[in-house]
Amino acid sequence: MAFFRWPVTAGFVAGAVVSYVNHVWLERAIDALGERITTQQSHERGGLIVLRALLRYVLIAGGAYVIFNVSLAGLYGFLGGVCLPIGAIACEVAVEVSVALRHGF
Repeated sequence: MAFFRWPVTAGFVAGAVVSYVNHVWLERAIDALGERITTQQSHERGGLIVLRALLRYVLIAGGAYVIFNVSLAGLYGFLGGVCLPIGAIACEVAVEVSVALRHGF
């Protein structure tokens, strides 16, 4: 990050934070939805689960819009930070394929 200007770095950090919050909210929504489906005694309301799911995307879109209005370079950093989980998943897939091939499936 030292090679980029501060707007790109700030955008990347903001994107990474939004990506982390998005992941945590997604986990909670999946857990609540699974509990609601498997047991009828869930304290979680269905409308609240949907609202939180929509709020995740509003947060990402709002962050991108604000950063876009401030700095286009910051937007590129933000989008890079939001896409961090994609790189992490790709690395995990590579490790799992390597282990599977080494052990013969």
